[in-house]
Amino acid sequence: MVLLPDVGPGYRMGNLFSELKRRNVVRVGIAYVVLSWVVLQVGDVLFDTFGTPDWVGKTLAVLLVLGFPFACLFAWAFELTPEGIKKTRDVDQSESVTHSTGRTLNYVIIGALVVALGYFIWERQGLVDPDTDAQPDAAIDKSIAVLPFVNMSSDQEQEWFADGLTEEILNALARTPDLLVASRTSSFQFKGQNTDISDIATTLGVAHILEGSVRRGGDRLRVTAQLIRASDGFHLWSQTFDRKPEDVIAIQEDVAFEIANALETAMDPEALKQMVSAGTASVAAYEAYLEGLALEGSVGSTGNVDDWPRAMEAFVRARNLDKEFSLAWFHEAIYWNTQLTVTNVGSELSGLTSAATHAYFTAAVDAAIETAQSPARVLLYRSMKARADLRFADAISFAEDFMAAFPNSIEGMENLVLSIAVIRDTANARSHVDQLLEISRDDPLLLNSLINNLLFVGLVDESVALAEDVLERYAEHSFIVYQAHRTLLWAGKVEEARRWAQVIRGSEFPAENILLAELRQACAEGDTDAARELAAKLLEPRDSDTSVHYITMQIMNRPDEAHRFLVEKDLDIHELVSFMTYPYFNHTLFPELVASLERQGIERPFIESPPYACPAD
Repeated sequence: MVLLPDVGPGYRMGNLFSELKRRNVVRVGIAYVVLSWVVLQVGDVLFDTFGTPDWVGKTLAVLLVLGFPFACLFAWAFELTPEGIKKTRDVDQSESVTHSTGRTLNYVIIGALVVALGYFIWERQGLVDPDTDAQPDAAIDKSIAVLPFVNMSSDQEQEWFADGLTEEILNALARTPDLLVASRTSSFQFKGQNTDISDIATTLGVAHILEGSVRRGGDRLRVTAQLIRASDGFHLWSQTFDRKPEDVIAIQEDVAFEIANALETAMDPEALKQMVSAGTASVAAYEAYLEGLALEGSVGSTGNVDDWPRAMEAFVRARNLDKEFSLAWFHEAIYWNTQLTVTNVGSELSGLTSAATHAYFTAAVDAAIETAQSPARVLLYRSMKARADLRFADAISFAEDFMAAFPNSIEGMENLVLSIAVIRDTANARSHVDQLLEISRDDPLLLNSLINNLLFVGLVDESVALAEDVLERYAEHSFIVYQAHRTLLWAGKVEEARRWAQVIRGSEFPAENILLAELRQACAEGDTDAARELAAKLLEPRDSDTSVHYITMQIMNRPDEAHRFLVEKDLDIHELVSFMTYPYFNHTLFPELVASLERQGIERPFIESPPYACPAD
């Protein structure tokens, strides 16, 4: 009998490791892990590019994990030979080629590691500025445009639902303080267009794009949303919500919350959740609110003021269904505020007296203040109410506090500029110019308003520079051309303005606006005969003639007659406030305005007539 030496467990364990190495099990395991990581990274890129559902990537990861022990078991039990794959126990060690196979596996591992390292470096380059080797500017990186969600429903009447949902997601994101969100007007100009994502992002000056679709039918609602990084087209987040229509509020809040989180806004989760909240638990109220948003947005985009009353009716339905729905109350207040501003197009839609209109406005804005979930939003509501009540210092103070909380808020900035323009505080306006330009940079409606307000508040050079820049980009935008034409004339650029007067003449503007533009041009050129003929047409009686008559007489250099006309009209004080944005409005002729400004210690400067006015008779 031959006695075998007694070997300890250490020897047997070492022998096992040696055998694992000899059979290339270790190399196979390493190669499998590295290659699986590469496959997952490539898959993630491809899945995002083609919009593959999240479960596909998760399933692939699970299969690769489950495959690991099988790969190792296969390497242990089988061997690759010149004659093919054989069981390891059937191969004589002297004939084994595991050594050469091991070298091949080494090359595979090295190659996979090189690929992984290259991917890692490439991905990091997408996060680092190649010129500064620093993280990208957070203010630029945290920017987004929300494209109109595509209506995939068979019922095209659901278009309002898709538009309204888009706008509410946009509004929810805009309430996050450090996220720059392109305005509705900017985003909706790409509706129905097959424009490349990178081109849209470049045009709007944003780093990210959110796009999606809505399909609504029967008792099912499907909303698909995906967040795209514009620099490389990567999908940072995507999800499909396939639920019942009554889940629409949760869907909107989830989308806004996930996007804000993906862009790493500087807010704690609880505050962020409150910020993106729809503000109501009533689905019926929320849908009425979405309908109102869609109609309100249509007014701004198309200029069709007939949609204003329909939008207001939708907001009224929403707040009747949920008396605590602050945003619905606020948008109703916006409608009544436009009706108080008699110099606005469409201000006559309600047909109510100024006192009745102001009463409706006050009730709506007070309800918005009382039910607001966010203390910061209250500042915006109080600012709008203060301006309507002639408390201009309070209006500006509230507006500035709101902008400190939400520096990228478009609605907040519009409110602030309007409050400053009313009292013509040039120095205060100048302090906000850079911020104004940054927020308004590619929104035609905002730029239109900004050109006008900069001019009327006394920043003529800034208004002219902006007008000339914007005309190169939006030469087809009638409202911008109209404001820019007046600005150029104000600055004495008569020849340059003549070209744009011809554009206005061929536009679809209301007849009185075209005549006003021609009257300005005629007076600036010294053609008094043509000016008198144009003025005669403009002074003909019409349904809504107050502001047209006043402006016409100012252009004809008859300021006393213009103001006498307003005095004789016996306008309500809230209607008179509309004229205070005009730098040639003489508020001293109206005792109530004088008393209000004196109580607040405000000195409002004004001029006699616009610089392009005709020579005095």
